[in-house]
Amino acid sequence: MSEIAKPAADQPAIDAEALRKAEQFIEAEEGASNKLRGALGIFASATAVVMSLFHLYTAYAIVPTQVLRPVHVGFVLFLSYLLFPASKRYRHRIMWWDWVAAFAAVAVIAYILQGGDEIWDRNTSPDNWDIVFGAALILLILEGMRRASGWVMPIVVASFVLYALFGEQLPGSWAHRSYEVGRLVGHLYM
Repeated sequence: MSEIAKPAADQPAIDAEALRKAEQFIEAEEGASNKLRGALGIFASATAVVMSLFHLYTAYAIVPTQVLRPVHVGFVLFLSYLLFPASKRYRHRIMWWDWVAAFAAVAVIAYILQGGDEIWDRNTSPDNWDIVFGAALILLILEGMRRASGWVMPIVVASFVLYALFGEQLPGSWAHRSYEVGRLVGHLYM
């Protein structure tokens, strides 16, 4: 039997060319991502650690679903806007619109959390602000999804939302009564 050759302690296990090819393959499969350095890298890492600690805390403590789900979505959206650029052209830096979207996601989640039980009680008949914040969250999720996984999932989700809104206009057995915007947003958001 032949022994597997081990690299010397001062040599890397993989050469730079193979590493570059692996990174290109990963980017081609998964899409562009920001490789943040310095203070932004530390901030993004700290946010991810806080998110992980929150999830570990929820394994031991009883956290109501009305808090757990929005906080999880808020963390994921915030990180998705920091870690995934709007396009490959803006890689390795966070643009101002990324910050706007990230903090808009936080604001929408804060609206849910500050609403308390009242916001959950009116999910079948949301008020105007609920519809505005709900539509904003749906759009923010679609954009975060596009950044993280490409166009396929947002197109599928948008197709089903449009089907729910405009089902009465479809022919034959595809037709249904449709949903009002408020009812649909209330169901998806709240």
